[in-house]
Amino acid sequence: MELEEFKREIDPLILDFLDRKIKNLPSHANKNVDYYLEYLKKFLTEGKRIRPYLAYITYKAYGGKKDKEAINLLIFLELFHAFALIHDDIMDKADKRHDIPTAHQYIKSYVSNIRDIDSLHFGVSEAILLGDYLYSWTNELLNSNKKFEEKILRKVRDIFFRMNDEVFLGQMIDFDITLNEKANEKDITDKTILKTAYYSFVRPMHIGAALTGNSFDEKFFINFGKALGLAFQTQDDLLDIKYDESQTHKSSFNDIAARQQTVFVYHVFHKGSKSQKDLLSRYFGKKLNNSEKLKLRKIFEDSGAINYGEKIMKENFNQARKILMKQKIDKKHKTQFLNLVEKIERRTS
Repeated sequence: MELEEFKREIDPLILDFLDRKIKNLPSHANKNVDYYLEYLKKFLTEGKRIRPYLAYITYKAYGGKKDKEAINLLIFLELFHAFALIHDDIMDKADKRHDIPTAHQYIKSYVSNIRDIDSLHFGVSEAILLGDYLYSWTNELLNSNKKFEEKILRKVRDIFFRMNDEVFLGQMIDFDITLNEKANEKDITDKTILKTAYYSFVRPMHIGAALTGNSFDEKFFINFGKALGLAFQTQDDLLDIKYDESQTHKSSFNDIAARQQTVFVYHVFHKGSKSQKDLLSRYFGKKLNNSEKLKLRKIFEDSGAINYGEKIMKENFNQARKILMKQKIDKKHKTQFLNLVEKIERRTS
């Protein structure tokens, strides 16, 4: 099963789960709250489904037989991801995600005509609670499943909670280093490994393999996932500065506005000319207009930062392929992994 087919299969299951959970909430007569909760269905309609798909093809590669049961359970990875994105967008002060307003902006707009209300604070507060619901339902899915043996589910939960620790720590490091204009390269790499490589690639593969109850080689997941994660995050950071919102379907230069430390920012601050460093310093932490975005994009190009980042991407995508080719997996499943790497490498959003 390729990613597109998997997405067509899992998407209705996600929306059906959300429908049931929202309808079964305690009875109330508050139409506003219903409006906020409906946002979750809008938000979760989008998404590439890379994490549950990677878990699923790993499950199949290591001998998993319960296809439908596995896909139904792996919804939890997408719910957790949506929870993380909603909270991440608040921290990043992002306005757009998946070509729609972020949760806090969506709710802010809904209440903006009410006098004497801090509509942004209100939107942020309600969005935090939407994220909390998703996190609660993630745990409910993992704890209520009866289709897999308890010893298998216990192992999956152990990996999931380890993933929690890793992604939260990565996010804390990510947020903390925004205090500095010039972060060191190790901090940038550490947060990328924790909040992207382990979260998006290593642990989903680990979870898929554990779900089979069979033996597996965790070193493969770590080595492959780290290479793919470093490539993926560098690519994500590149999309933020190189392309317009019409192409990426989310806010552009949001990393700059949020003082995010990326390999591109690192390169300009450590390798750029004085004028290039000064301009980046002036714009760092600022919401940019279109003219300012064009000026800064030119700085990233002229300083060699974009070439530097593209080199990192290419090296890590190639490394991921090399690691995969050496792994003892049958040809059919190896091809699925390779196709996924190529899809990620070609993405523009």
